[in-house]
Amino acid sequence: MKHNIRRILKTGWTNFKRNSYMSFAVTGIMALALFVVLELMMFQTLVSNVVTTIQNRVDISAYFNTEAPETDILAVKSDLEKLPEVSEVIYISRDQALEEFKLRHADEEVIQDSLALLDENPLQATLNVRAVDPEHYEAISTFLENSRFRQDISTINYNENKAVIEKIGSFAKDLRTRGLTVTLFLIVIAILITFNTIRLTIYNQRQEIEIMRLVGASNWQIQGPYLVEGGVYGVIAAFVALFAFYPLLFFDSPGLAQYASDLDIFHYFVVNSWQMVLIAMISGVALGVLSSVVAIRRHLKV
Repeated sequence: MKHNIRRILKTGWTNFKRNSYMSFAVTGIMALALFVVLELMMFQTLVSNVVTTIQNRVDISAYFNTEAPETDILAVKSDLEKLPEVSEVIYISRDQALEEFKLRHADEEVIQDSLALLDENPLQATLNVRAVDPEHYEAISTFLENSRFRQDISTINYNENKAVIEKIGSFAKDLRTRGLTVTLFLIVIAILITFNTIRLTIYNQRQEIEIMRLVGASNWQIQGPYLVEGGVYGVIAAFVALFAFYPLLFFDSPGLAQYASDLDIFHYFVVNSWQMVLIAMISGVALGVLSSVVAIRRHLKV
């Protein structure tokens, strides 16, 4: 068994070296496909961070009538916090809203003088609600509309933020769909090229294969080298993709920082480098072996 495995590995490596030009082309296309996969992972990480940041800044607010009892407002807050769709509810009282308004306009004398002339606080108490997912805001708005304290609520600003919320969700989905489409396209191309290379190898070695059959070689001994050849394409392509990905990411990371200031994208992928190597290696080997299997089943009858 050890001798057979050694021979299969050696023959697979010999096949790879023998088809030098085709091997270069196959490895290049496969490396490009894996590089795009790595780039899409980087892009998805960046986009997820940006979308999460935007989502954290988007909420819907329920403004309460100035005469609404605080106990009712706190009851609505408690009801909202029980919903699985809600991640956070922030209560801003009338007094707190007035203090924050004064701080925001501390340098504007006219506004400060106008507030001093007022007999009572004109601002409303507010509940700012953040959802677990942007798609949940409509359900939260409906819940507020049907609240037992609806008479205390003057305004729910969901409709004002609806367009922004829907655009964020649509943008994230669109990016994922496009990225997946490009990746699948390149993977199909890599499989087709690897498939044709293995097929040519089988054709060139048809006499050797016939001799192996005549001397009683097993199916595994005949098919094994071609699987190894496909795996070699994948391993080398994975290393090429990784060696191209990390230097490019290093030079691009300062520019990408302007889109996600709280995420050091290069540091993130360095910390997770073993995972990236594992993903690239497994993807490359799987891609190469799959292509070999397809070629063997179609062109090698044993």
